[in-house]
This record gives sequence, structure tokens and C-alpha cells, in this order.
Amino acid sequence: MWTEIVMKLHWSLNSRSLRVGLALVGLGAFGESTHAGPLVLHPNASPLPTEQQGPFVTTADGGILCVDTKQAWRSGDEGATWSATPLFADPEKFAVSNERALLRTRKGVVIAAWMNMAEKNAPAWNLWGGSKEVFDQFILPTYVCRSRDDGKTWEAPIKLNQPWCGCIHSMIETRSGRIVLVGQEIIYPGWRHATVMFVSDDEGMTWKRSNVLDYGEGHHDHAGSIEGSVIERADGSLYLLMRTEAGVLYEATSADGGLTWENLGPSKIRSVTCCPQMGRLTDGRVALLWNHPPRHQPDNAHSREELSLAFSEDDGKTWSTPIVIAARYDDPGGKEAGNRRVSYPYLYERKPSDLWITTMQGNLRMRITLADLDKGEIPVPKPVAAAEVKPVPNGLWMFGDSTTAFRPGAVEKVYSVRLQELLLRMGSSLNVYNAGKGGNTTRDALARFERDVLSQQPRVVVIQFGINDAAVDVWKTPPAADSRVPIAEYEKNLRTLVGMARERKAKVILMTTNPLRWTGRLKDLYGKPPYDPGAEDGFDAPVLAKYNEVIRRLAKELGTGFVDVRAAFEAYAAESGHAMDDLLLDGMHPNDKGHAIVADQLAPAIRDQVR
Repeated sequence: MWTEIVMKLHWSLNSRSLRVGLALVGLGAFGESTHAGPLVLHPNASPLPTEQQGPFVTTADGGILCVDTKQAWRSGDEGATWSATPLFADPEKFAVSNERALLRTRKGVVIAAWMNMAEKNAPAWNLWGGSKEVFDQFILPTYVCRSRDDGKTWEAPIKLNQPWCGCIHSMIETRSGRIVLVGQEIIYPGWRHATVMFVSDDEGMTWKRSNVLDYGEGHHDHAGSIEGSVIERADGSLYLLMRTEAGVLYEATSADGGLTWENLGPSKIRSVTCCPQMGRLTDGRVALLWNHPPRHQPDNAHSREELSLAFSEDDGKTWSTPIVIAARYDDPGGKEAGNRRVSYPYLYERKPSDLWITTMQGNLRMRITLADLDKGEIPVPKPVAAAEVKPVPNGLWMFGDSTTAFRPGAVEKVYSVRLQELLLRMGSSLNVYNAGKGGNTTRDALARFERDVLSQQPRVVVIQFGINDAAVDVWKTPPAADSRVPIAEYEKNLRTLVGMARERKAKVILMTTNPLRWTGRLKDLYGKPPYDPGAEDGFDAPVLAKYNEVIRRLAKELGTGFVDVRAAFEAYAAESGHAMDDLLLDGMHPNDKGHAIVADQLAPAIRDQVR
């Protein structure tokens, strides 16, 4: 009964996981776990004596200088202790981004470059890709500020660019004394990032702007040719590497000191979608820090688990074999939640051959000598099978697609976890299991229903499919003209799933999908008929709404339990005055707030089924 006392809870089975059945959703060792493992360093590396993040520069007295949001920090004892001085006379107007560049010129002028987070303005992200009026509202400007006394005092900031800039992390001084800063900005009407350079011939007091480097792909908020890093070659030309979504870093060159760029195209350096960082070493080589596809998942285009280091003796024409210097792998049994990322690196050669490496993502703070790099390596990780969880009969099974499945690093508690917590607080001994699987349609559901759910003797099965069934893949070549699963087949599949569950004496609750809303990425993929990119619900109403009507009608006809997630989300938006985006991660998947609403709606529906 619903009122079974809490003393009967099955703690002996797995009290730590609250029996949410992590192993039952097909979670591999790398890619879908709820925990990131510890930071792993190269066997010959050691931690830095500081938590300060680079970039660092060396001051005239041999000390170390860096900056953070509001202050400059100086150390005279190799990072053991630090003293701070303010960056700004009016600190309310300025806040340095955590992606920044720092340079000390040969004449002793320190230049810091950064985005001003105090001026940051971002309308709702579903507006990305909109009109010029909307475009002008995306503001994250680029600034520089200078110090003539190694960071003790700073001149007033100088604004270089007004449009939204996603990242700054590379600035060099050429042999002629020119300062070259790698920037980026949104371009309109493309609605993607492109790289633009700023150059100064007077120690950073005045600046000129280069041509725009746009590789022409993508329209979402991280698309384009972005997050570049630059070096000067022996012949005086400049060489640039940029992040793209092409699976390789793109490159370009400049023969006039950074004002004009050409030869934009793919390099031979494989990379996931994250930034590179180059630096010239005292031995003449160029070092490159970046996220190469991980060794255990060579086709993964997104993982930032491994940070690699390579060297070039010919100014970037060829590179040595990458060495993984730090990593953060999956840890199915770990306690440290978070993303498996070691990325956005900063390289500082503290002394000849003594490298300090820090990252913005992953909190890496390490040092290693060049001579020690080849004396060991981080082992290639081996897949670790998720711990087996044997369900007990009479469990509650959440059966759906990626809107049901666990989303580590993006959603803290999906609705199955929240529902379990609600049941515990209500004194129920019922256990909740999650059998969600990303990308599934009702065809996929039929193929795995017996294996993944019915074989476990469920008491209640909650069924939620439809987003993938209804999808019309207009992004394909040639574009699809119909939904992945026609609506008549979708209805037939749902009827079959309900019938199969009832043959096993399980109760069924049907749930509608959550609503969808446009994002720039979704418009890029789906902004064609039958969808309407000009309407707020134009990714929802033309097709998916009809599939949800099937769910409503079947629940009434078949007498199943029913939860109208779509209506609950719409009611929240109407009552709160917030946009639907307040409940969505990416226009498609519920965020934590959205999952909380689903769990709240499900609890009474389950109560009705288990009276």
C-alpha cells in the first residue's frame, strides 16, 4: 500500500543510490556516468603551490603576476604566498572574465585583455538567430588595461569591441614590438562566432582591427571559428589555430603582422570542440596544449577528459605525438559530481623547461619539466562496467527517451531521482528505476521493453515517448518529409506497450512530452517547413502537438494513469510569467526545474495506481 511504513525501505539493497537503478540504463564507463573521477596528473608532474589560475607573467624582479575578477596578484616566493592590488578605480563598472590574456612587453608594460562581465547582457537564448535588434542586445565587450609598474597600479580600461565575445586567451608581442590579441565576436546575419584580431604598435594604448575570419559553419552560440591562439614564426609571419566543430583545428596565416589574415582552412590537428593554446618556449619550439580526442574514444568529438601537449620544431607545420599530461575520467562509484573536463589551458614557462599549466575548466594546477615528459604516461583507461543493480519486483519503472534518462553534468536530479525522494519522504517502500535511453522512439521501446522493464516484474510502468517519434529530420540530405515514426504507427506502438505491460499485471501511466522551444542550434537544424522558425512554438505545434493528442486520447480510451507534462509546463510559464526556456536546458530537454515539475505531477498519479 502507499502508506507502507518507512521502516520497510529496502536499504539493504543499495542505500546510497536510493535504488534508482543506475546500471539499468546502459551507462558505459565513459560518457554517461553521474560522477567525474579525480584529476589525474602525468606521473612526473606535481601540483602547483597555488590555486591561482593563469595566465602568468614574470615581473622585472623575477616574481609572478596574474589577475582575477577585480585584482592583480603578485608572488615573490614561487606562488606560495600572494599580495593583491586593485585593477580598477571604479570596480563596480568592471569584472574580468575567467578567460583572459596577459602579456608583459619587452619594455616592461603589462597588458591584460578580457571580457567585461559587468556589462554582459544576454537575452533569452531561444532568441539566438533572431533580428538585428535582438543581435544588438547580445553584449559582452572586449577590454584591455595596462600597468607600467608590474601590476601595482593600473591605467583605465580601454574598450576594443562592443559585440558579444565568447573567449579571449592569446596575446603575443612580435619581434617588431607589435602586440597581437586574438579576439572573436558574433557576426550578423550568420549568428556564429568569427575570429578577429586587434593589434597595437604603441604598447597597448591604441589598437587596430583585422579582417574577420569566418569558416562559415553553424549558427548556434558556440559555432564558428573561435577561441584562437597565435604565434610568430621565424620568417616573421603569424600562425593561428582556432577551435571549430569540424573535428580538427582550423589554421590561418598573416604576412603583415596580424592586420590581414588568409589561408583559412583545416589543419591536420585533430581536436574536440575546445580551444587550443600555443606558446613559444625558450628552446625555440612551439608548445601546443589542447583537447585531442581521448585515446579510449578516438571518435569522440566533444570529450574534454584528456589534456594533451605536443611540440613543433618547424613553427606549426608538423607536431610531435600528443602526450596526455592531465585527465579527469569517469568514476561510476565516485562521490565527486561534475563534468569530466580538463580544458581551457594556460601555459607558462616559469623557468627554462619548467612548465606551469593551469586550466579554467577542471581546476588543473600542475608543473612539469620538459625532460620528465617522456619518462612516463597516464595509462589509457579501461572501461569499467557499472555496478550491477538487481531490481526487486513491484518497482516503479520510468520508461522513455532522453527526457527521462539521466543527464550527468547537465541535470542534478532527473525526475526518477526526485520521485524516489518524494516517495521516501511519504514513507513509501516503493523503489524507482530509470530505463530512459536517449534517441529512442516507440519502435526502439518495443524492441527493449521485455529486456529492460518487463523482465523485472514492474508494479507500475510510466511511459513517455514522442519527441523522437515526431521529429521530421529536415536537416538531412535530402531533407526528410515525414516524421521518424508516422503518427498511426506511433499510436499502434503505444497500444502495444500498454498491452504488454498489462499482460504482466503492471499498471501503466502515460505521459505527454514536454514542450519544445527554439534555440539557435535547433533553428540551424530544423528551421524549415513543416517547422516555423518565426513562431515561439514553431518547433512544437506543427508536428509534436499532434502526437501529444494521441497520448491524451489513448490514456482516456485505455483507462491508464495519465500525466500531462506539456500542460504542466505551459501552466508554469503562464502563472509565473517566465518563458518556457526557464524549464528547458536546450530547447528540448527539461532542466532541474522542469524535472521537479514532472516528479510533482507523477507522485499523485502513482498514488492512484498503487492504492
